[in-house]
This record gives sequence, C-alpha cells and structure tokens, in this order.
Amino acid sequence: MENDLKTDESVNCLSGVGGARKALLERLSIRTIGDLLVHVPVRFLDRRSIAPIAELRPGIDAVVSGKIVSVARRRSRKGPSLTAVLSDDTGSITLTFFRSGFPGSKLRQGTGVVACGTVESFRGYTIVHPELYFSEEAAGAVNAPGMLPIYGLTAGLTQRTMRKLVVFALDAVRNSLVDILPGDVIAAAGFSGRWDVLRAAHRPDSPEEGKSARDLLALEELYLYRSVLAAVREKNTTKPGIPLASVSLKEFESLLPWSLTAAQKRVCLEVRMDMAGKSPMRRLIQGDVGSGKTVVAAFACVVAALAGKTAAVLAPTEVLAAQHFSSIGEFCGRFGLEVHLLTGGTTGSERKRISERLLEKPQSILIGTHAILEDWVPLSSLALLVIDEQHRFGVAQREKLLACRSPEPHALVMSATPIPRTLAMTFYGDLDLSVIDEIPPGRGHTETRVIDASGKSDVFRFMMERLRAGERIFLVYPLKEASEKSDLLDAATAYEIVRSGPMAEFGTGLLHGSMPPAEKVAVTQKFSRGEIAVLVSTTVIEVGIDVPGATVMVIANAERFGLSQLHQLRGRVGRGGRNAWCFLVPGGEASRVSLERLHLLESTSDGFVIAEKDLSVRGPGQVLGTAQHGIPKFKVADMSTDGKMFQAVSEMSPIPLQEIHQLIGCQLWRYFGMELSGI
Repeated sequence: MENDLKTDESVNCLSGVGGARKALLERLSIRTIGDLLVHVPVRFLDRRSIAPIAELRPGIDAVVSGKIVSVARRRSRKGPSLTAVLSDDTGSITLTFFRSGFPGSKLRQGTGVVACGTVESFRGYTIVHPELYFSEEAAGAVNAPGMLPIYGLTAGLTQRTMRKLVVFALDAVRNSLVDILPGDVIAAAGFSGRWDVLRAAHRPDSPEEGKSARDLLALEELYLYRSVLAAVREKNTTKPGIPLASVSLKEFESLLPWSLTAAQKRVCLEVRMDMAGKSPMRRLIQGDVGSGKTVVAAFACVVAALAGKTAAVLAPTEVLAAQHFSSIGEFCGRFGLEVHLLTGGTTGSERKRISERLLEKPQSILIGTHAILEDWVPLSSLALLVIDEQHRFGVAQREKLLACRSPEPHALVMSATPIPRTLAMTFYGDLDLSVIDEIPPGRGHTETRVIDASGKSDVFRFMMERLRAGERIFLVYPLKEASEKSDLLDAATAYEIVRSGPMAEFGTGLLHGSMPPAEKVAVTQKFSRGEIAVLVSTTVIEVGIDVPGATVMVIANAERFGLSQLHQLRGRVGRGGRNAWCFLVPGGEASRVSLERLHLLESTSDGFVIAEKDLSVRGPGQVLGTAQHGIPKFKVADMSTDGKMFQAVSEMSPIPLQEIHQLIGCQLWRYFGMELSGI
C-alpha cells in the first residue's frame, strides 16, 4: 500500500489506477488524489436498518436481508439477464440484473444476502442491480453492512471500484494531510482533524456524521478561496502603483448636464483617493439599476487621462462597448479628451488609426471588448482598467490582465447586479467595495404588474397606445428560437408574429445573442434612434442598452427568470424621465411559488432587497449568474444550497499571508484550469 502520498499527486499513484481507469476518472474531473477524496458521495444507504420486505414501497431506498429462494437466467437479443427472488419472514422481492456477471453470478438458492437499492414496481416489487453483501464476506470489507456510499459515476466505473479507490486514497494520505480550517472549527464539529473529516465524508458511522463531514469540507473550500482573495488583496497593497494627481470633483460635476447624487460623490471621492495612492486601486462598484455607475467610471477615466495616461474600459459584449463609447465618450469629451472604440468588428484601417493616435496622444480613453488587450494595441501608458459586468471576469482573469504590467494599473470593476454583502465578501474579497445606494432624481417611476391570461388583451391595447404616443417597447422571451423540448414561445417566432401584426407599422426588430456583433449593434442603434419602436429580444438586453424613449417591457414566461435578472431587465425602461411599465407574463404551468416570487417585484424596486430574496429562493449560484467564468467550480460546495455557509466564512479570519503561499501550492489541484497569478 502507498504511504504518505500528497493530495496534489496524480490519481494513478494509487493501486488499481492504470491508463484506462485514469481516463475514466478524468471524465469526473478526478485527476489527483485530492480530487478523489472530495468526490463525496451523492447519498448513502443506511444498511444498519433492515426493512421488512412487506413494508417496502416503490421509490424508496431500502436495505433488505434474507435468503435466495430461486434464481432464473435468461438470454435474449439484448443480452443475458438474471432474476433472483429474495425472501424474509414477511415476503419476497425480485433482484434483477441485466447482465450475468458478478455479483449476480454468485447468487444460488439458499444463499444468505443483504441487498441494497431503490425499490421499483414491475410485475411486483423489484430492485434493479442492487448492492449485495454476502454473509460470508469479512466484516471489515469495503462492502460490509453500515453506511454504504453511493457516488456519481461515469460509464465504465462501478460503485465497488470507486469505494475501493477511496479507501486506498484515505490510507495513502493519512500521514500527509495538513489542516486548512482552524482546529477549533474542526473540533466543534466533532472531528479530530482533516483526515477524520474525509473519512467520515466517505465512511460515516451515521447519516448525521456523513452530512456534518460533507458540510465541513464545503466550508473548507469556501474558506480557502476567501483566504486566497485576501492574500491577493494584501499582496496588491505592497505593489507599486501609478499615483495620479487628483481632479477636482467640483470641476467634473460643473461640466455635467446634471448634479451628482450624494452616493455618486462619495464613491467618486473614494476612487480619487485610491488613484492618488502609491498602491494600485482594486475597487468594486455595486449599484442598482440606473444608480449612475457609468458616470463614476467616466470620472476615473478623466483622472487618468488628465494625468497624461491611458484609461481602458473593458466590456463583455460589443453592444455594451458601443453603449459605453456613447455615454463615457460624452462625459470625457467635455474635457477635450479623445475616446476610441475598439472591438472585434473594428476595420483594419480604423485599428491602424487608433494605434497611431494612442502612440501620439496616450492621454486618451480606449473602450471596447477583449480586443483592447491584444498585443498590437499600444498600452504602455495604461494607468486605469475599468471592467464592466464584474461577474464575468473573476480574480484569475483580472489579475492576469493586470499583473503582467509594471507598474500595475488601477482597476475599477462594476457590477450591475446587486449582491448581498456576505456574497460580495466571499467572492470579491480581493476588492474594496463601494455601493451607490441612491437613484438620481428625474427618473420616471416603473410600475410592475403580473399579468394572467385574462389581462393579455388589455396589455396589447396599452402597448398600442404607447406606440401611438411615440414611445418604444421591449418584448422579451427566454428562448432565441423554438425547441422540440419546450413549448415556450421563442423570440424568433414572436418576431415573425409581431412584424405581420398591427405593431409592424411602428417598425420592429429582433435581437439575440447569436447574431453577428455588428448586426446586434445596428439593431440596437436603430431602436435607440426610434427607427424601430418594437424590439423583440432575448436577455441580451439585460445590461448595456440605454434607450430613454423605451417605456414598456413585456416579459414572456417570466417565471423562467430569476428575480435579480427580472429586476435588471425592467431597468431598461423608464430611463428618460417618463413613467414606465413592466408586465410579467407567467406561463400556464407556472407554480404558486413562482407566482409569489413574481409578485414581490410588484412591491419593491430595491435591487438589494430583491437579491436577498433571490438568494434565499435560488441560492448564490443563480444570484451571481449561471456561467461564472471567474468563480471556480467548487468540488464540494454547492452554491445553490450552501448559502448559510457564506455568513460563517465571512466572519472567519482568513489564513495569514505568510501561510497561504505554502498552503495554496499544495492545493492548486482544487482550481484546475484557473491561474491564481495574483499571489
């Protein structure tokens, strides 16, 4: 048996793992011994409690004990099969195997056996491919009665194989594990150390011990990740930054067509102080829909450019980049600063012009998609990087963009999705946090209504009234096009209906994420200019579209969206000072709980209140987004169910910087494919 192996060593160091089995394990993202040990069971069968066969019901996991009274083997075109009847003092049940190999091949009439599995109803009660324990096996065997772990598998791996590998792995690391969680936290949960936690996660003495161990491993993951972010933050404070001379906030505000809110002024001053410091700024700005985050970003760009440096604004899409070019360009243009737009669709001649102008006059603002970070772009004077939609760029991506530059530029990241503070501290703990908690005056009131089938005709008449008044409308659908798996009305089908109906005279357009970037920008600009008054869209409009003339939004199958997402969507209307309306139209199959969620949006426009509710209903993963590039795919922690742990992690002191370097070195296997260049 292997001794003193480390969790970061390859899984093929274990007995029984050759090339073929290693490939199978990789399908489960198991590459190291550590991966195997945190591949915790999805559930357990409690074999300590034997159920009388007469009390069994379909759908339950059961453990039964008795003797085999008959065995029948059959062959068909689908292959061999075996059925055996197991009886106890109360009744009988069939054990079914759709292959003739082990363990079914060991069954004989009169054999004593314990069978574990899910009871099904087919010509009587049956258990298909049950786990079997034969009484003659040693009591300490892997499959002995007790808590039987059931693992997530892939074709070619069996439960028996996985259990044996886990036992080998536990024995192999017994003497090499280092505790990650504080000792008092482990002891309070009833465990002697990290090895004991891993043992209990796989081979617990009771269901309660198994759950406690699993929860502790999830807490360990979140705690380690937060400690990594704290280390990134602490290290950044020791790096040389680019101190920039302060710009008068009064002078900036005097050139705006409106006054800043108190919240905007507070955040601008925080940004100005950061950028004047000796260390690079790392700040996250959170603000509700329409709170005015963009003008704060413009202020930061002005500070950098007036100091003779380049400011860059990175947006995730061309539509959002074009929007920023329009809005930030207007603010910065008041100071006589040049603003350039660079995306994947920028022509070769325009790219050449931008490159030449940045070399001649680096005190400029460059706005675009990831194209602004290509090697040919002259950014030797880059002093500020503004990253919009922070949830799409995590710590690894952010530090990769910044750490390669010396001195490091300042970074200002923005999130349009309100995030509860405990989540922000856990997942964005490397950043200082600013919250714009005030909406600028002059915005119209947006009324939200949940509409049932009887109200659809009234909504249609209302839309026609608003169109005749010269206003514009969003029609939002959850799908781009029809799907065989869903009967939901999709955007493409809805667009064909709209363009041939009464609203067609006002001009209609279709917008979805699969369109070429240039086409998306063109449609958006037509809608903004009023050339089309009805925009049929998917959620691609969730952020970045600012059309003051849009006053009505209708969201079909609204129950398919999260509360925070619906709040973002309705923030696209009422941006021009006029009152607006958002109609939420649930599908016919919407549940009572879904309808109750939607009605919450009728009662509040506070994004942070909505985010807290979304967190309690759907969990952190959905609040933060379903495709988080910057947040690792945790091995144990489940962002949809482990919300209670975020508060606990936020209250724990992170691992000290002098310890995290050595610890993270042996834990990098947790972050496969994610570069932690910030530490």
